[in-house]
Amino acid sequence: MPVYNAERFLAAAIESILNQSFRDFEFLIIDDCSTDRSVEVIRAFPDPRIRLYRNDRNLGISATLNRGIALAESAYIARMDSDDVSHPDRLQKQYDFIQANPDGALYSCWVRVVDENRQLVRQDVFESAYYYYNLNFICWIYHPTVVYRKDAVQDVGGYTTPYAEDFELFWQLTRKYKHYHQPEVLLDYRVTGQSLHQVVRKQEYEQAQQEQLLRNVRYYAGADYSIPASYLECYRHNFKPLLEQQDVQEIVQCIRELDYLSASIVAKENVNRDPEAIRAAAAYKRQFIIDFFARNLPRRKGTLLLLKLGQLPLLVKIASSHTLRKLGLPC
Repeated sequence: MPVYNAERFLAAAIESILNQSFRDFEFLIIDDCSTDRSVEVIRAFPDPRIRLYRNDRNLGISATLNRGIALAESAYIARMDSDDVSHPDRLQKQYDFIQANPDGALYSCWVRVVDENRQLVRQDVFESAYYYYNLNFICWIYHPTVVYRKDAVQDVGGYTTPYAEDFELFWQLTRKYKHYHQPEVLLDYRVTGQSLHQVVRKQEYEQAQQEQLLRNVRYYAGADYSIPASYLECYRHNFKPLLEQQDVQEIVQCIRELDYLSASIVAKENVNRDPEAIRAAAAYKRQFIIDFFARNLPRRKGTLLLLKLGQLPLLVKIASSHTLRKLGLPC
């Protein structure tokens, strides 16, 4: 668990690990030169499983995590963040899941996304079989949920980027090693005013993710493959750039490029490759994007889009819902 100026939520995070039903672990906490009371909070816990290390200077998240990996004595490492809360049976359930799937190197689970007061914001329930496909476009894995094999992480170079470091590591791991997703909620993921990727360094994380996404699609489509930034954003489910253009043909072309990339992903050999699951995940993503634009473009353009893409059932459904709303009836 890396720590930097986390005193507000740190005690709850530490307690959630110390109170695990699974007891046999070392708890590495690396403080990255906090200027608040974080170190005092950590030292207030006398549990002998805690091993506290302090960086001599502020290294940032990636270097701090790499230090923790090097210090770890176990073959498996569970990640934790200093403002989240692991459920009491998290480690036991993840340990059991690893025993049932011993050929993996990366394991993840679902979370509850909560606010600063641990009130529910949302709960993402993603299909386990769709992770390999979608990890090319979006980081579906919540960083503090993962358990990974130390030797596998070191083999791919550890954390190598200052921003979106988790997305980069997970993609590199899944090039060579099996990933298993456990469809259970085992952690409360807290979104706060200090969340790096949400607030403090949002622009840097956005830029890093777009660069990683371009690298990812070129892995399948070739080093010279070129694609508009608005398409990349669409594949990350940021639809605003394409929606603002109001260009139906651009949206159609974006969908066609996604079809090409999906076919390229199916064709590429990989230890996680499951053609049937990839095609299902691609179809779901494609339809999700089409549905958004059909419902958010002006009606004439939305109709034209669906006609160009051969989406007559969706066109009929949307037209029917418009008619029902005009009549004041429930859709």
